[in-house]
Amino acid sequence: FPTLNALCSLPLVLSLDGQNIEPLLRDPEQQWDRPALTTHGQGNHAVRSRQWRYIRYADGGEELYDHSRDPNEWTNLASRPEFIDVKNNHAQWLPKIDAVPLRKKK
Repeated sequence: FPTLNALCSLPLVLSLDGQNIEPLLRDPEQQWDRPALTTHGQGNHAVRSRQWRYIRYADGGEELYDHSRDPNEWTNLASRPEFIDVKNNHAQWLPKIDAVPLRKKK
């Protein structure tokens, strides 16, 4: 939402959740101080840095991919001990709590 505000030249609203990624849209090589976080459903989150994608599922399952060597995500490295530091570094960006799901209207 902050990105849409910036792109539409709307006034800055400090109470909005999120980050303005307009600089990255204009220049994908721009340096950025945090990875991207995506969520699909309750408790399923992915953290994407320039090189890595770390995924943790609600059931505790994990995936880790090295996009510099495996851009198609064919080789899951999450169970390999040599990547524990990469997993831990990315896991710190995961949400500590999930939003409560909306209930369907009857």
